[in-house]
Amino acid sequence: MPTKTNNCTVVTVIVLLISGMGCSSGPKVNSDTAAIVNQTEIKLSVVNKRFEAELRQSTRKLSPEEASTFKLNILSQIINDHILMERAAEDNLTASEAEVSTRFTEFKKEYTEEKFQEFLNEKALTVEEFKDQIRKSATIEKLYNKEITSKISVSEAEIEKHFANNNTNYNLPEGWRLAHILVTDAKDSRVNNSQKDDAGTPREAGQKVQHLMQRLLSGEDFSRLAKEYSEDPDSTQRGGDLGFATAPQLEKVSPALKKAVMSLKMEQIFPKPIRAGHGYHLVKLLAKERGGQHDLTEPQVQADIRQTIFVRKENLLKIAYLQVVRNHANIRNILAEKLLSSH
Repeated sequence: MPTKTNNCTVVTVIVLLISGMGCSSGPKVNSDTAAIVNQTEIKLSVVNKRFEAELRQSTRKLSPEEASTFKLNILSQIINDHILMERAAEDNLTASEAEVSTRFTEFKKEYTEEKFQEFLNEKALTVEEFKDQIRKSATIEKLYNKEITSKISVSEAEIEKHFANNNTNYNLPEGWRLAHILVTDAKDSRVNNSQKDDAGTPREAGQKVQHLMQRLLSGEDFSRLAKEYSEDPDSTQRGGDLGFATAPQLEKVSPALKKAVMSLKMEQIFPKPIRAGHGYHLVKLLAKERGGQHDLTEPQVQADIRQTIFVRKENLLKIAYLQVVRNHANIRNILAEKLLSSH
């Protein structure tokens, strides 16, 4: 017959097991712990390293509160990525070494070896750490494609309803869809071309733009050169694509730019740099938009609406999917706890 002491001991053990305190499973919290996610420690040093890399690309000084908010956002992204990577692994969707190698090669070919090393130094990454980033991006992309993107459909009824509610958006003025390569007279910290090439003086800008003009006229690809050398932070990653502009918009930038664009034929590059403001524009006409009301029977209108609806659904469902996955995760945000306790 059990004694009272033995009964107490049994009860105590059961309580400890239920509460998770009866064993020492899982990582211990220490000064370098930012979070614990499903028994995996996320280190504060990793958060700080990414924070410092991001901070180097900005000239703005952050207050202590802004810095802490930034770190919390970085940690939240790391947590989300970790959860998604775990889910992808469960479905055998982790990117293979061959997939990572292909993406790495595609990325690196846009750089000289010197520029690639500068890129790694700026991001405070080793080659292997950069490949890990590629693996993570490719894996999460595969997961989203399986769970979200491949399942999205846009019906004809949805397209018709969107057009009925937004048909005034398709009553358009005459416009020109342009791509440009911008070269400016002064340094700009926002320049994000793949070669990290930024003219700093009027003389450097003049030399650079003439060199690029010669390469374009010799037949080199406009989009690729824009990604490598354009100093416009907003359009560089799109190969210089500016979208559509009307005649008044072009006139506002520069009468010379308007005159040049209106003289171009489809896919033609204007054969001279155009000076405007504190820089030069190398310009290519991608498409011309007739003015007036466009109808739903036009294939381009249908394609535009279909893409608009698709992207809206995809963005919504990705957010919802992430939240559902988080619901099944065991997350403890230590950094957030520390910030709360210190105020």
